[in-house]
Amino acid sequence: MKRAALLLLLGSWLSSAWAEQWTIAVLALRGDAHALVQWQPLVDHLNRQFPADHFQLSPVSLSGMKEAVRSERVDFLLTNPAQYVQLDNRYPLRWLVSLRSAQPPLQGSSNVVGSVILVRSDSPITTPRQLTGKNVGAVATDAFGGYLLGYKELLSAGLNPEKDLQLHFSGYPADALLYQLRDRALDAVIVPVCLLEKMQAEGLLRASDYRALLAKQSDQRCLTSTELYPNWSFAALNHVPDRLADELTRQLLQMNTPGLPVWGAPASSRQVNQLLQDLNIHPTQRSLWQELYLWAQQHWLLLSGIVGVMVLLGANHLWVGYLVRRRGRQLEQMHQTLRARETALARAQRLSALGEMASGFAHELNQPLAAIRHYAEGCRIRLERSDNQHELLPILEQIGQQAQRGAESIVNLRRWASKTPHDENAQWLLLRPLVEHVIQLMQIKQQHPQCRLTINIPSQSQLYSQATLLEQVLTNLLSNSLQAGARQITLRHEADAHQHRLIVEDDGGGLSDEQLALPFVPFRSTKQEGLGLGLVICQRLLKGQGAKLKLENYLASPQRQGLRVILHFPVIQKDPSHGADTSG
Repeated sequence: MKRAALLLLLGSWLSSAWAEQWTIAVLALRGDAHALVQWQPLVDHLNRQFPADHFQLSPVSLSGMKEAVRSERVDFLLTNPAQYVQLDNRYPLRWLVSLRSAQPPLQGSSNVVGSVILVRSDSPITTPRQLTGKNVGAVATDAFGGYLLGYKELLSAGLNPEKDLQLHFSGYPADALLYQLRDRALDAVIVPVCLLEKMQAEGLLRASDYRALLAKQSDQRCLTSTELYPNWSFAALNHVPDRLADELTRQLLQMNTPGLPVWGAPASSRQVNQLLQDLNIHPTQRSLWQELYLWAQQHWLLLSGIVGVMVLLGANHLWVGYLVRRRGRQLEQMHQTLRARETALARAQRLSALGEMASGFAHELNQPLAAIRHYAEGCRIRLERSDNQHELLPILEQIGQQAQRGAESIVNLRRWASKTPHDENAQWLLLRPLVEHVIQLMQIKQQHPQCRLTINIPSQSQLYSQATLLEQVLTNLLSNSLQAGARQITLRHEADAHQHRLIVEDDGGGLSDEQLALPFVPFRSTKQEGLGLGLVICQRLLKGQGAKLKLENYLASPQRQGLRVILHFPVIQKDPSHGADTSG
């Protein structure tokens, strides 16, 4: 007896070792351990019916099922119809049979699966609207009975579960959801149909502690909140031999063993396909971007033409905009140039009129001045003959000199108006006597005693210029300082190897930024009765001598600003044959 048993055991082991191995992947709805307990009797039955083949069970999750089919680590699969549809659209599967419910039906077919939305029996929630903001549990986002069917019912009831509910996904096993609901960790759960009744039959909980929301009538003894859909499917991968697939299908359909599942012909997947399409998760449905991409591939010539036209239109728009902006800038520049020319023309017309007036004045005044000079000279000669010490002789000499100075000033005015350069009367001048002479003629100390004059000019400082011109310039500058209310006027001379500088500084408040920017614009004056020609005349007179005039503000004192006028004269080599004019 012992030898026979040993031989039987050895033969069984050798047969198992030589048999071909086949793996059945099953969705572990209630965990791996429960899946093994539930489906291992079926695997043992198949091993007895197929002695030349050996079947083994592999419990997996939803994601594990996808990976196992993709990598072909399994040969058969047992899963819900929704996952079967999703997998069948990506991989070559063969649907062999569909599972019949183990619960005896009241009437009709039991080849169905569904979802039930449960709350506690003592919960105040009676309508789906009352779930808003509540904690609702489910298995997973792609679980058929554990979420998708209940999700569709809530949508039909006017709720958006993803926005209106606080969703919590616990994964497999689904049993944990009922425990969390019982312990008030959740306000409601979405679980597969008959899970509650199975757990009560196993003594794990009491069905009376729970109540179905959106309860529907069905031919099942189990509570349901949704329509009933085809049950789980048994499918074979494409590499399974036809012989084995056909024989396995016959065995499953003919199987009538107590305690084992009941199988039937494959059910229609139309309901499941429609559900997935309604939820916009069907594998054949493409996103908007996918549709656009496919349309672009099909109509790439038309699309290329449209893009090309748009590019050309855009480029043309940019080019036209550029031309408009460039032409606008040109027109603006032309407008500014025209305005500047109009202003210059107006000034030229006024200067021309002033030149004509100056020429007329010179013509009319030269003769009287010449007559005055001649009469004074004649009187001086007569008095010298009778009395060379006569007290009127110096006065007559001064009259003649001033008449001559007036005539030279008129000549300078005519030359300024004509803009002709002139330096034929230039000579070496002693600066200090000339400056003192101008101060004496203007009677500054007598008429402006409040103004303090400071002359920082060495007695031997010389400058090559025209005496009358320099006197006229200094007179104008000093007059401007006095009219500005200056209390301190300083005149000084500086020289280096490149130029001479005669500087006039005052504390009369200086000039504005606008005046400093354009100081030599004629007919623009801040004085009530001024013509705005003083600095203009000085600048042009100096320009005729090759000199320059510069204006700048400076801080005369911590409390008062002043104006600094700098006369720049070029360095000219002195001719030894010509001495300096000391008469002023």
